[in-house]
Order: sequence, then C-alpha cells, then structure tokens
Amino acid sequence: MGKKDDFDWLDDPFDEKKAAREQVQAATSGGTKIALGCGCLVAVVGFVVLLIFVGVNMIDVLAS
Repeated sequence: MGKKDDFDWLDDPFDEKKAAREQVQAATSGGTKIALGCGCLVAVVGFVVLLIFVGVNMIDVLAS
C-alpha cells in the first residue's frame, strides 16, 4: 500500500476552468435579483400593514 497524498487531484483549488464554472453557477441573474427585491418589498409592506392593523385594534380595545 502506498502513502496517501495530501493533495486531492479531483478537487484542485487552482483549477481555473472549474472555478469559472462554479462562479457562473453561483451568479444570480438580473431577473432573479428583481424577483427577490420585489418579494422583500412585499414582505416589508405586509409587515407594516400588519403593525398598523394591530395598533388600530389596540387603540380600539383601550378606548372601550
């Protein structure tokens, strides 16, 4: 049995082609960024509306 090498040839950190493929896969397209931004905006607006609704109901309960 031979000594196991510390360097893994299949997972070469200096492989430029592999790094380029991983960067392309990890890149977010423009449409995805827009959809993500719209989703966050809808979530924030929904949260503000919920807070206003709770505040109005608390005022109504306290005024009774």
